[in-house]
Amino acid sequence: MSNREAAPIRNKAAEMTKEAARRALSRRLCLFLILSLLILFRRDAAEAAAAPAMRIAATSPLLCEIADFISGGRARVRALSRFGESGELLNTARPLASEIIIAFDPEEAERRGLKLKNKNLRLLYDKVRMTEEQRRSAFFDPAMLPFVARGIMKIISAEDQENYAYYQRRLAEFQSRIDSTMGVGRHLLSDTRLLDLTGAEGAWVRSSIEGALRPPESVWKSWLNGDVEALNAALAEASRRGWLLLLDPWTPAPIRAAATAFPYRLTLPAPPQDTEFFIFLHDIFTMISNRVKGAQSSGKKTGGI
Repeated sequence: MSNREAAPIRNKAAEMTKEAARRALSRRLCLFLILSLLILFRRDAAEAAAAPAMRIAATSPLLCEIADFISGGRARVRALSRFGESGELLNTARPLASEIIIAFDPEEAERRGLKLKNKNLRLLYDKVRMTEEQRRSAFFDPAMLPFVARGIMKIISAEDQENYAYYQRRLAEFQSRIDSTMGVGRHLLSDTRLLDLTGAEGAWVRSSIEGALRPPESVWKSWLNGDVEALNAALAEASRRGWLLLLDPWTPAPIRAAATAFPYRLTLPAPPQDTEFFIFLHDIFTMISNRVKGAQSSGKKTGGI
């Protein structure tokens, strides 16, 4: 074979040798990258395991739920109390020395047996004191919930400043969940008419649908002061119009007693333990919708205006 004829063969062999060398180099680089990533992953995992997670103790179950949402799993959050059958808060635990304690205000902290000088105590409102009813209603008021969540976000991000942007995104997601859940209520209860006799949870319903009526504060106080005749007349009129009487665990006893005379009513429960906050808010709308549909199908709902 002449040199001219052999040249193409030699060139092809050289190209094949270069290609093999490139492939071998590529394999070595890929192996190096994989090993590097594994080393980095193990190092990060080891550091994460060695670093203690942020621990938070919230004075109430609803504070705990919101703190857990804002932390997005980057903190261990637990509640120091739970709801009793009548909606009362029952102390169930004491904070640990390693926990950041979140309380609504000084009065709530003292109610939970906490000292205001505790170095781990963080207050959402340290200068504004609220009544127990105001604190409770804040968790069901869409106008107040973002402020509560923002206060919790500030507390958590102050303890974990490197992840401030992450907690900001969680706060934005919290507001988005409020809006979307309220949208569900507007869809399910657009034609519902009800008289809000609740002590807290009705604020969530009234903000979502137009057909929820709350007695004026002056009327409410007169009922509590013993104007039984006016109370019974108002409930009878609501029943005649076919309105649902809506109660909750915090409905005052005189109003609750008067409402038992009217079958078309619904008592909402206190938030169950270990139930995600927005699931419960959604369930409020579902419970009302099911009660309305049940009354319509049974024919027990009074007709009217």
